[in-house]
Amino acid sequence: MMHCDAAQPSAVMTAQKNGVQWVPIGVKGILSPIDSLTIDATSIQLQTYPLIKLDSLTIKIAYTSTGSYKLAVNQVFYGTFNQNGTLNSYKLDNTFNNEINITSYQTLDNPYTTNPNEVEIKGTFNIKFINPNNLAGISFLDGNFYVI
Repeated sequence: MMHCDAAQPSAVMTAQKNGVQWVPIGVKGILSPIDSLTIDATSIQLQTYPLIKLDSLTIKIAYTSTGSYKLAVNQVFYGTFNQNGTLNSYKLDNTFNNEINITSYQTLDNPYTTNPNEVEIKGTFNIKFINPNNLAGISFLDGNFYVI
C-alpha cells in the first residue's frame, strides 16, 4: 500500500490580527529575479456565494539574505472590503516596530525534472496599521509565512 502525502501549499500566511487568529485563504508569493519578495494574502467569507473578500495584506521587500527588515510605508499595504467590494485602506503605524524576519531561504533542487529549481522562503512578521475608527489600530502580530 502506497502512502501519499498531501501536496504542500505553495504559500501560507497566519497571524494574530488584533488578538484573533487570522488565516487568509488566498496567499501567493512572488519572487522576482532582482531579489524582491511580494506576499499577497486575502481572507474571504466562506459561507457566502459569491465569495466576499474581507481583507487583504501585501508585503513587498527587497532582500539580500535571511535577517530582519524594517518595513516602510511603501512596502506594506492593508485594506478591508465592504459588501459592495469597496476597499478601505489603512496607513502603516510608524510608531510601531514594523518588521519582517526572513528565517529561512533555500533553493529546492529539481534534479528529476526540466522545471526550474524552486526557492522556499520562511519567516515571521509584526505589523501595525492606524485605524481612524479605533485607537488600538489594526495589528498583525506573531505572523508567519511560507512561500515557494
